[in-house]
Amino acid sequence: MPHTIVYIEDETAIIELIGDVLSHPKVKLVGVPNPAEGIKAVKKEKPDLILLDVMMPGTSGWDIYHALRADEAFKRTPIIMLTGQLHRYRVMKEFSHSPVDAYITKPFNASDVRTEIEKMLSLPLWSRPSEAQASAETPK
Repeated sequence: MPHTIVYIEDETAIIELIGDVLSHPKVKLVGVPNPAEGIKAVKKEKPDLILLDVMMPGTSGWDIYHALRADEAFKRTPIIMLTGQLHRYRVMKEFSHSPVDAYITKPFNASDVRTEIEKMLSLPLWSRPSEAQASAETPK
């Protein structure tokens, strides 16, 4: 059964890019370009992880974050926020006192996105097994 990730992002090109980055048989990405529809998708899909854009027209990613955390069903669902804020000080200030699980700045590095998701899901989906694991799995 695949691990479901809901990505709420107003730019469809970025949803498509994340779809390419996260392409894996054990990952189901549900991209939603509208904040209100995003909350509905989260409630319907009950994802293993949520990716959430910070700056969207109308409802901000922070509003969605707080709404989801107020819902008992999603209090413990990992949320990774993505931000287009390029000024490092602003990003640090915005996230320094935040209870958010993780954040990634755009433009992002594909391996950073994958690493954060693997960490949040406690699964090595894209990373290679260590040499120790590989040798332990090799029959003697």
